[in-house]
Amino acid sequence: MGFSLSIITTGRNDNYDGDFNERLAISLARHIESMPYSELIFVEWNPILDKPLTCDFLRNIFGGRVKYYVIHPKFQCKYCSTPEMFGEWAAKNAAIRRCLGEFVLCTNSDVIFDPELVSKLKGELSKRTVYRANRIDIKSDYLRVAFPLDAKYKIEENKGYMNASGDFLLADRGTWFETTGYCEAFPDQKLHKDAFMVYIMADLLRMPVVNLGCFTHWRHASSWSNGFKRTDCGDIRWNFKTSGYTKNGSDWGLGGVQEINRNGIIWLE
Repeated sequence: MGFSLSIITTGRNDNYDGDFNERLAISLARHIESMPYSELIFVEWNPILDKPLTCDFLRNIFGGRVKYYVIHPKFQCKYCSTPEMFGEWAAKNAAIRRCLGEFVLCTNSDVIFDPELVSKLKGELSKRTVYRANRIDIKSDYLRVAFPLDAKYKIEENKGYMNASGDFLLADRGTWFETTGYCEAFPDQKLHKDAFMVYIMADLLRMPVVNLGCFTHWRHASSWSNGFKRTDCGDIRWNFKTSGYTKNGSDWGLGGVQEINRNGIIWLE
């Protein structure tokens, strides 16, 4: 079965900041409610093997409505230079490579889409176009997000075609495959690879950039925008424009890796 839209998000079974699972479940539930015919994909990167999977937590709530992938810890050292770094981009690439949607939206676990944005996602989208949206950071305890958004919950709005693009980047599947997804080189660098992807699509391939509206983002305790500067994310001064990178190899997105279906959860190992 094909889908017009695939929505990809990622995570790990460490319940990041103590309420990751709650935020993730709320976000996915809202996507399912507002876009019932989309393909929802959750990728669990480098799980702690002696703890219950986030995928199991989600499957108990959503059943088969979400497609679940788990990336075995053995791949951590290939894509991340430290044990603590989260391999978000390799995880998203794995889902991009395997998704069924004509258009592919990469987003994160702690966002809620404005209804006007949802209506545009349901409308006619153009190929070879970079779709972005503005992120509105809101208070972390405002879980029952309602629109129009009350100003008392707002903290900051992030604008600009590269800014906060890790939370929302949409393009047709062919474009993602042409670019081979997010940069998998430079395993010591997690920061800016989302902006790098936009730069490749918009600046190098000269695709038009269209802003579809806005979405909210819970500014949780360890948000980069909350002033929490993680030491395992790389150099904030990294200049991807002079990195020399062009594309990933043909095995991007863990291509060719063995896939094992264990009770509805697909392990890549």
